[in-house]
Amino acid sequence: MEDFNPQNLFIIHDLETLRVMADPLRTQIYEILLQAPASVGQVAERLGLASSRLYYHVNMMEKLGLLRVVETRMVANIVEKFYRAVAVQLDVAPELLNFSTEEGQEAVTELVTSGLDATRDDLLRSFQARLFNLEHGAQVKQRSVMITRTTARITDAYAEEFHTRLQALLEEFQEQGRIGDDQEENYALMVAFYPSFHYQENQAPGKE
Repeated sequence: MEDFNPQNLFIIHDLETLRVMADPLRTQIYEILLQAPASVGQVAERLGLASSRLYYHVNMMEKLGLLRVVETRMVANIVEKFYRAVAVQLDVAPELLNFSTEEGQEAVTELVTSGLDATRDDLLRSFQARLFNLEHGAQVKQRSVMITRTTARITDAYAEEFHTRLQALLEEFQEQGRIGDDQEENYALMVAFYPSFHYQENQAPGKE
């Protein structure tokens, strides 16, 4: 197997690549292949899906440079490829998220909906997989889960300070995931922190 470690950051510069990664299934495929190299069949097994459902998505992600083939094997006269995600973190170039343009609005919409949809699908699959595993003899073990939404009126200064601390926690979480431990469990984390604006009275679109 090729000695390949994902780079720290891959920046998405075009709307096509962002659209590809906006699909919640592709997001889950990417996350699995970030942990370790795997074949399409192995990824499908972890997701509880048929392999035939994944080939199109994996091929598209490889074409755009999001996945890399790190090994090939001959299995029953068929070449089996093993893939790895190219980077620990995917980010979007700021110029692609210019909300004052039509392309920017589409990019922001893709980015927001993909994160929410992937989190929903991953969480529901996790519940279903855990129930299945328990029914087949897995050990009962309590784990922490948090699903919450809250708002608060705060100053811009506090928002900046809170954002800095939040970013540090995210970096700590990601770094911990690189250490590796036989006792480790896979956890997912999604964070949205943003100023929540409202339209001024009688000035909302469609009021004029």
